[in-house]
Amino acid sequence: MLLFLAITIGGILGSAIDAGYNGRLSQYITGPESYAIRLFSPEMVAEGKGGWQGEHAGKWMYTAAKAYARTGDPVLREKLVSVADYLVSRQEENGYLGCYREDKRYYHRPGPEEMKVDWDTWIMAYLIKGFTEAGIALEQPRYTDCALRIAEFLHWTVFDQGIKIAQTGQHSGMAGCGILDPLCDLYLQRPVPVVKELIDRCIFELDDTPCLQLISLARKGYDVSLIGNGKIYEMNRCLTGLAKAYQLFGDKRLLEACTNAWENIRSTHLTTLGGPWGGINFCWELFNRPAEWAPYECTETCSVMEWMHFTWEMLRITGEGKYAGELEKTSYNALMAARAEDGLRWEYYVRTNGELTPRGDWACCWSSGMTALEDIPVYLYETRKDGLYVNIISESTYETSIKGRPVRIRQTADYARSGKSVFELDGRGRFTFAVHRPEWAESFSVKVNGKRVEAKEKGGYIRIKRSWKEGDCLEVDFPCRIRSLEKSWEYRNAGKSEYNFSNWYNGFTRHYVTFCVGPLVYATNHQDSFENQNPLTLTREEISGARLSPEGALLVGDLSLKPIALMPPFDEGPQWRTTWFQIKQ
Repeated sequence: MLLFLAITIGGILGSAIDAGYNGRLSQYITGPESYAIRLFSPEMVAEGKGGWQGEHAGKWMYTAAKAYARTGDPVLREKLVSVADYLVSRQEENGYLGCYREDKRYYHRPGPEEMKVDWDTWIMAYLIKGFTEAGIALEQPRYTDCALRIAEFLHWTVFDQGIKIAQTGQHSGMAGCGILDPLCDLYLQRPVPVVKELIDRCIFELDDTPCLQLISLARKGYDVSLIGNGKIYEMNRCLTGLAKAYQLFGDKRLLEACTNAWENIRSTHLTTLGGPWGGINFCWELFNRPAEWAPYECTETCSVMEWMHFTWEMLRITGEGKYAGELEKTSYNALMAARAEDGLRWEYYVRTNGELTPRGDWACCWSSGMTALEDIPVYLYETRKDGLYVNIISESTYETSIKGRPVRIRQTADYARSGKSVFELDGRGRFTFAVHRPEWAESFSVKVNGKRVEAKEKGGYIRIKRSWKEGDCLEVDFPCRIRSLEKSWEYRNAGKSEYNFSNWYNGFTRHYVTFCVGPLVYATNHQDSFENQNPLTLTREEISGARLSPEGALLVGDLSLKPIALMPPFDEGPQWRTTWFQIKQ
């Protein structure tokens, strides 16, 4: 169990956070001598070694700062200070901080209307995010000063040099405008005109760029695959920034765009594991066209992280339980499916059916998975004006203050596998205790101190308002039943040899089924992929006869399935996963 200053987490999620803390976070970057930080050294910059890989520095600082703020680990603090101080020392007089050689930087370009597709501003965006979080966690203004100086440099290139932010990055300008997210974080700490003007310019360009028009098209209800080039990671990052900008300035256009985009992704573009996916039409990392589906769903782990960021901001804005539901689904399934047990390695792509592909430790997804794990503790509980809200149910303890009084909560039941949650309270006061009701739960029952009580559900939360006292116990039971979800695959093939799919239907239709119990999706390690199709088949009788064994395995016909969150992620040699099973007709 992982110890925090205000929260501990056990169970499936706690084990993963433990492994990530002791793995990638503790071992990938240990100080200025680590390769990901040496990319910013004069020698490596002069040799032109830098590129998009510079993003790892900012991601690691952000994650390490959040982890330190909760654990108080002096070893992690020393690492974070040494890395942050070294990067501060590498900031140039004009404020630029990056790993590109002078002649390769974004502010050098042949003409005013030519897009320079590099990752310079993308890297600086992550550095702003990392320094801002480090300044908060370490209570060191010099790190926030560094982030502000980067913003001032960006402001100079945009407003004095006439460079368009959207023209500094790829994917229809979304990679450049992704800087909106960290700029909003910085503005909360330093609400100065320079940062506000950059935020306004990002918002303007997200809509003014002809090949993008993110805000206008989202407000009109366009499918996200038809906005820009449909790149999942970068679009979600821009949407996260727009959601934060709405919270800062109250522009209702931004909320309308974010709400429409979120609902569209949720209804059309999520895998059964809760990850936004692509791969059918053009690229594994681009949203599919509407209504397209195949059992070989593919989600980039970076996209999982950013989908969670976007969903969290929407939850903060609205307080609605549907956002908590998606955070829970993604945490327990898509994110758990991407990790290795050693906490070091991550799958680049999470496939529902296919081979596991961790790639190398330079992969962007290895740092994104690390970051997503460290964000989970923030998502679990919220203290709102009227009381305490549970967003993701997990074995945990949480300490907070409600209406000026200290309250401690301990959740002991194995919710993920039983559907039961038991909350023991230490504290006094009259307030609302609200527990998110997952959408998979057909019913629920509530007990207080062993006695059944009637509880109201509002906005996706089961709410109990009463005068609580020391030792009170709240039990919420969501009966777990085996659920099956069916989808149809219309195979489309125009003679392409690539791994992705084409747009012309001249094949066949197959019907597939997947299984869930409670919040967990079940799978087996059978070899089935788009490149080498070998689907497992089930009859209707076998599907209807699915049952749970005493050990927790899901028995369907001759198959024994396990929760995907508990399957061995990957080790040496090829490993496989099958979540969708073909239905015999």
